[in-house]
Amino acid sequence: MAAPSLRVIFTQSAWSDLEEIAAYWTERDEPERGGQYAQDLPAEAIRQLSEPGIAREGRYLRHTAYPQTQELPVFKHSYRILYLVKAAEGVVEVLRFWHSHRDEPFQD
Repeated sequence: MAAPSLRVIFTQSAWSDLEEIAAYWTERDEPERGGQYAQDLPAEAIRQLSEPGIAREGRYLRHTAYPQTQELPVFKHSYRILYLVKAAEGVVEVLRFWHSHRDEPFQD
């Protein structure tokens, strides 16, 4: 029997990241691209992280003040979904949507 799905929730920081991503692409005269990422990133988080096996297999962040944070690379590793699995609550909490070329989040 398969494990029950996890509920995926988003922090305010994750929603702010989506706004920043959309603004970044708008500044580069590609507002459609930014809008698409802002729509696709949370949809991808829900699609993949609601599966307990996928959520638990995420890579743990290195060099961070929050070592329990995991990441899921998406869209050809262009973006990273940073999250916490709260198994006892049946929840995955999405903390950030992070572009792969940015510095490591949650530095010490």
